[in-house]
Amino acid sequence: MSTEKFKSGFVTVIGRTNVGKSSIINALVREKVSAIANKPQTTRKIIRGILNSDNSQIIFIDTPGIHKPQHLLGEYMTNIAVNILKDVDIILFLIDASKTIGTGDMFVMDRINENSNKPKILLVNKVDLISDEQKEEKLKEIEEKLGKFDKIIFASAMYSFGIAQLLEALDPYLEEGVKYYPDDMYTDMSTYRIITEIVREKILLKTRDEIPHSVAVEIIDVERNEGKKDKFNINIYVERDSQKGIIIGKNGKMLKDIGMEARQEIEDLLGEKIYLGLWVKVKDDWRKKKPFLKEMGYVEEK
Repeated sequence: MSTEKFKSGFVTVIGRTNVGKSSIINALVREKVSAIANKPQTTRKIIRGILNSDNSQIIFIDTPGIHKPQHLLGEYMTNIAVNILKDVDIILFLIDASKTIGTGDMFVMDRINENSNKPKILLVNKVDLISDEQKEEKLKEIEEKLGKFDKIIFASAMYSFGIAQLLEALDPYLEEGVKYYPDDMYTDMSTYRIITEIVREKILLKTRDEIPHSVAVEIIDVERNEGKKDKFNINIYVERDSQKGIIIGKNGKMLKDIGMEARQEIEDLLGEKIYLGLWVKVKDDWRKKKPFLKEMGYVEEK
């Protein structure tokens, strides 16, 4: 029995869009918590990944990428990422090692400085894409453009490189505290929400650039069949008829492929066979319409 005091803490994972926040959280928790796709703004809501050890519990909060919003959904996404800065113990700021630090990264840094004085750790992700010489150049660029951090870690979510060093860097900032979640939990997302995220991820991975920002997924009902497979009926919302055609594909092939891959992953999650019904619906400019965003849980009532 360990005699160490139990420590816990909340860590927000923040950065501009498409720097690998979801991939890092999945690598830290060693489970698939967040949808991953090589598309900006994959994460839309706060997602918590929970890492349990004998003497600590760290709750990593995956936030939408901070960006200058162009519609109501984008405004919601940026606001929740910024607001969470005030409620966490540690800020984990991600940048892409392979790209020059730009105005987007500096925009995020300004939001951090304006909203929090908590410990700041910089995680330079995708380090597998640069050389040792470029690492030295990156450190100089960080100091010039972003300023000082409590710790800087080079990592690769793809290869889980730097994860141990990151956890070691976080430990001094955890405080003696309670266990917020049971040992067997790796996320606080409901099963139904995980299912919608699985379907949305398959769409992100398979469709063109014009689709990801314009798609929303909702479980409309679950048909329970005792002794037989349950059926999950899911609506996929897009903004234009042309997008509906892309998701359905020629002779329905794209939708069939999305459904097959999603169903296999959902069955692994549930530990049972299911039927999966996918329906594609057009909701014109839904990202700009507050009533629909509220219905989908993106905009909360005040």
